[in-house]
Amino acid sequence: MSSIDRAPHTPYIKIVAAAVEADRRWVTDDYQVEPLSTSGLLTAKIHYARREDAGPEALPGGVALLWDQRQGWRAIPGCAAGPETPLPVPVLASPRAIAGMLPELLNGRTTGFISSTDQWHLSQEHRRLIGRRDVIDVLESDGWLHTEDLGEPPNLVYGTIVWQLSGFDDIWWKADWRDSRLRAPFWTVNFSSTTPCSVVVAAARDAVARSTIEAQRPYGIRESA
Repeated sequence: MSSIDRAPHTPYIKIVAAAVEADRRWVTDDYQVEPLSTSGLLTAKIHYARREDAGPEALPGGVALLWDQRQGWRAIPGCAAGPETPLPVPVLASPRAIAGMLPELLNGRTTGFISSTDQWHLSQEHRRLIGRRDVIDVLESDGWLHTEDLGEPPNLVYGTIVWQLSGFDDIWWKADWRDSRLRAPFWTVNFSSTTPCSVVVAAARDAVARSTIEAQRPYGIRESA
């Protein structure tokens, strides 16, 4: 059986940590790249602190940046439990976009950030690797909605049609966790991690069209699969 990368986001988190510290006004105290958890979520944490001569306005405990494949980037005070500050950047934001917000975060700012759409230059390559973001983004633009908690694997629904990442029993540990399943009335179809986004999306749209046709039929008359 081929090896499955349980932490495919490692290169991305490393380059964010390195790029921000390169500014030399602050230091990366620590960063952690967590592998796939039991809930199926890729996560990471980077802690930043001002250097000793930063001045009195800096947060004494620095700032911790949190990342996961669903919510993207958030910030919390580095030395105390507190509310998370969502950062208005893409899930795979460019290191430059993150670095641009860090000075204000280190000074205690939690609101008023200017949104950025600047993405990591390898984001297209990595969207599938961190949990089929390619499919999620397209289906969400079609009006599909998340139906599960943020800490769970993606599960998008459109009416009675459901596309679910990791749609098999215990997939997180025994198979490639990027495999998925599309469920519609009277049928299901499975996709491997290598299935192109266009194929998954086409099947999902076809399932919605089938469901609409079936809903318009007189009760008791159904088209055979």
